[in-house]
Amino acid sequence: MRAPAFLIAVTLAASLVAGCGSANKTQPDGSVIGTMTRGQLPEVTIDGKAMRLAPGARVYNAANLTITPNQVPAESRVRYKTDATGQVSQVWLLPPER
Repeated sequence: MRAPAFLIAVTLAASLVAGCGSANKTQPDGSVIGTMTRGQLPEVTIDGKAMRLAPGARVYNAANLTITPNQVPAESRVRYKTDATGQVSQVWLLPPER
């Protein structure tokens, strides 16, 4: 097995194990829906789990425009993706549930 294929397999297995006990909704594109609160950047909390924004992480608002992480409102519904190291690499703000 080549190294990149092995890394992909290990990352996939780790994300499956990490997501087993969570109430997050995994989307077909590999993103997950959750509730995010920013802390002392680059730290964020998603569904009560402390996570870290990856260097160069992108945050998109409802109009699909990039915003800075400090503009994310507290307790925002988001769809997010993590990178191979488990850091949050992309975040999309979702409209509030009705």
